[in-house]
Amino acid sequence: MTSVRLCCSVLLLAVLLAPRPAEAAPPDERVAALYRASYLLEAKGDAAGALGKMAEIRAATGAGYFVVVRTAWLQYLAGSLGPAVASYREAARLEPKAVEPKLGLTLALLAQRRWRDLERACRDVLALDAGNALARARLAHAQYSVGNYPDAAGVYRKLVAEYPANLDHRTGLGWALLRMGRRAEARQLFEAVLAVSPDNPNAKQGLATP
Repeated sequence: MTSVRLCCSVLLLAVLLAPRPAEAAPPDERVAALYRASYLLEAKGDAAGALGKMAEIRAATGAGYFVVVRTAWLQYLAGSLGPAVASYREAARLEPKAVEPKLGLTLALLAQRRWRDLERACRDVLALDAGNALARARLAHAQYSVGNYPDAAGVYRKLVAEYPANLDHRTGLGWALLRMGRRAEARQLFEAVLAVSPDNPNAKQGLATP
């Protein structure tokens, strides 16, 4: 009987001491508070302050995709374009199939007027999403900016057909045609834009360009 009791005691002790499945960790309230503060500062126009909160989050949680891509966006808003380019590229490495960071990269490169890099970045987006209108419009802008007016006109013409009410596409096509010496066609486009947007600066300047 004594040995049975001893055996039972040992088994009970083993059960009590056995490791239990880990319970779900409660949300990190500090990180949640930092996110709230970051969004609030962004809404107030304080991109630098919001960026500082993201740096604290990165230190606490590591460089996950969302942390990196939001950091890139805030760097862009804060005017830190070089770091924004680097962060968007880091985000693209973390999620190679994602269009989002590649498209964000085009925005930062456009702001830097890095036309050749912008053209390559747009093509990277289009390799994943061939119909992406933003990437195509930025590609046309890059092509126009380096003097490749025929290719820019071709992209803009397709965009005008797909998005007839987008006046930026129309004026873009008008300027590309104007630079190619096709003034009559360009004039028609600028006049059509001014008919619905009388103070459109791009169209007015296009009509005034000899």
